[in-house]
Parts: sequence; structure tokens; C-alpha cells
Amino acid sequence: MLICYDKNLCWKRGADEKPSGEVDASIVTTHLMLQAAALGVGTTWVMSFDPKAIRGEFNIPENIVEVALLVMGYPAPDAEPSPRHTQYRPAEEIVSYNRF
Repeated sequence: MLICYDKNLCWKRGADEKPSGEVDASIVTTHLMLQAAALGVGTTWVMSFDPKAIRGEFNIPENIVEVALLVMGYPAPDAEPSPRHTQYRPAEEIVSYNRF
């Protein structure tokens, strides 16, 4: 699946006109992945792709912005998540607290 948004139709924040398309498309992608998992279908969120190649291949108009490719399939019976999925860095390395 190719997940996109229409930059002409998405909501924009009033203060600076920042479009919500990237966030909305990401939320949709996450929900697609969760639903697929509930149906026994595996997914991989692909962010590394050539937008120009995708636009040309699928004849995507200028107002549509590509956000993610969602590769789907049935996992092999012996498939396991990457060990990196359970490796965590200490919170002190990645979290900072600011007092305002």
C-alpha cells in the first residue's frame, strides 16, 4: 500500500499553516498495521523510497504527497522480530527534561 495525503485538502494549523497531512497519514498507517496484525498479516513500514520514481510509476498528481509504503504479507511460521526490537537504551540517554 502507498499511503499519501492531499496537500490541498488536509487541515492546516492556524498559527503557522503547518499541514497535518504527514501526521494524519502516519496515524492511518499505524492503524492499518494494527488491523493487519489482528488479521494475521505482517507489515513493514517502508520510509526509504524514491518519491520521483513512485510518482512516475503510479502517475501521482502534484497535490498528492507520498508518506509511506506499507509492505504486507503472511509471515513465515518461524518468523521472529529483529533482536533490535527488544534492545533499549537507558532513558537518560534519550530523554531530557526542561523546566520552563
